[in-house]
Amino acid sequence: MRRKIPSTQALACFEAAARHESYTRAAEELALTQSAVSRQIGALEAFMGLALFRRTRHGVQLTAAGADYARQIRRQLDAMERDTLDAMARQGAGGSLQLAAVPTLATRWLIPRLPLLAQAHPDITVHIETQTRPFLFNDTPFDAALYTGTPQQAAT
Repeated sequence: MRRKIPSTQALACFEAAARHESYTRAAEELALTQSAVSRQIGALEAFMGLALFRRTRHGVQLTAAGADYARQIRRQLDAMERDTLDAMARQGAGGSLQLAAVPTLATRWLIPRLPLLAQAHPDITVHIETQTRPFLFNDTPFDAALYTGTPQQAAT
């Protein structure tokens, strides 16, 4: 059975353009021409039968449907990337640990300790995502999120 799924190239172009709200910046990120990104997104919109962007004289803006689809696609592309990296790292063995941390904690505390973890558990692949906004476990597949603070702050 043939699946009704757009090409991964079109999805990657759409996700980058949605994140930047710019075909030009998406093209720079993906090492493509602006025209190629525009064609991929046009093909995706034709495939779906709906407008994902509103073209303005200042560039592009996501439509409501485009913003919703971008959130969904971003999660799916992130999951595909993690699964691919896990398969490459494991080569049939081990596991993975998905960690989330604020950038300062990750760079000053977590990352310097990763060699010790790798030495003790060489079969585990660690993925770290940093962000400054709260981590929502319903939206992301983290195993743990690391924060610093007082015990009272941890209870809230």
